[in-house]
Amino acid sequence: MKKAALITSGGDGAGINSAIEMISRCKGIDLYGFDGGYDGILQHEPIHLTSAYCENRALDGRHIVRTARSKLPYSKEGRDKLHQKLRSDGFEYLIVCGGNGSQKAAQLLNTEGTKTIFLPMTVDNDVNGTDYTIGYDTALNQIFEVLFGLHDTASNMPGRIFMVEVLGGKAGNLALESAVAGACDVAIIPECSTNRNSIASLVQEKLQHKKSVIIMCSESAYEENNYQDGNQGVSFDIAETIQEKTGVRVRKSIMGFYIRAGKPSFRDAHIASRMGGQATKCIQEGVSGVMIGVQGDQVLPIKLDTVIDTANGINPSLLEIANQHQMLVY
Repeated sequence: MKKAALITSGGDGAGINSAIEMISRCKGIDLYGFDGGYDGILQHEPIHLTSAYCENRALDGRHIVRTARSKLPYSKEGRDKLHQKLRSDGFEYLIVCGGNGSQKAAQLLNTEGTKTIFLPMTVDNDVNGTDYTIGYDTALNQIFEVLFGLHDTASNMPGRIFMVEVLGGKAGNLALESAVAGACDVAIIPECSTNRNSIASLVQEKLQHKKSVIIMCSESAYEENNYQDGNQGVSFDIAETIQEKTGVRVRKSIMGFYIRAGKPSFRDAHIASRMGGQATKCIQEGVSGVMIGVQGDQVLPIKLDTVIDTANGINPSLLEIANQHQMLVY
């Protein structure tokens, strides 16, 4: 039996429990979890993640293993402490669930001797080398719940501008995909221009042909000298320029961290379960230094050293649709 440690690292993502529960079922793996991300390996006692412990928790929105951010693995001294602790506790594998930062840390640890398996987990869907990350679809569904209400209100009370701000880190995936599928009129994403006067002009043009306008804005559509990553509120500043240009008050909604939580969608639970199954197979076969990623319809192990520097960009087909409907500013 192979002894494996598991952590969740960085922001949370609904659906990760399905992956954990799937791994816990394997009789050939003795699975333990550490609360608190990388730091938790040093600071907390391991939780024995038996199949009985994880049973009936796959669809819970609260993580079986709690997450946290950490700077520990980005220094040689920090990684040495992690290597030593994992070895002394008899762990043969470390399973890391998280975003790009956690992916880089997992790769560093693997090259230095700790066998790692990485599962992409972030609502931003921006992890290098994979088409999909655990938590993304649930977040989109949370955004949709708000859009349902806004479309009704826009119909009931025409002549208004509505703006929704969503998470996304440095990527505009959440904002663009929810804008296209959610019948929004304008999408503001960091991959395109965030010039406020140009955005206001586009909204003014839309108002000439529509009874109301719904704008989807990514939290990362900001000027770097005014905002830091993870700050919310840029939509309020952009809204001021729109109001000055159009003379119409902008009704604003910031969804914030609410969209990370809740019961996982079918897609998140389904893909996470498949990722857990693939992680189990890798450990049984002695494979390490891989990410269990999604490429097309496949969930498969991908060598971390081949994707660590590969940027995951915006879906080109979504950009094409958004451009056809003049939703973006360049």
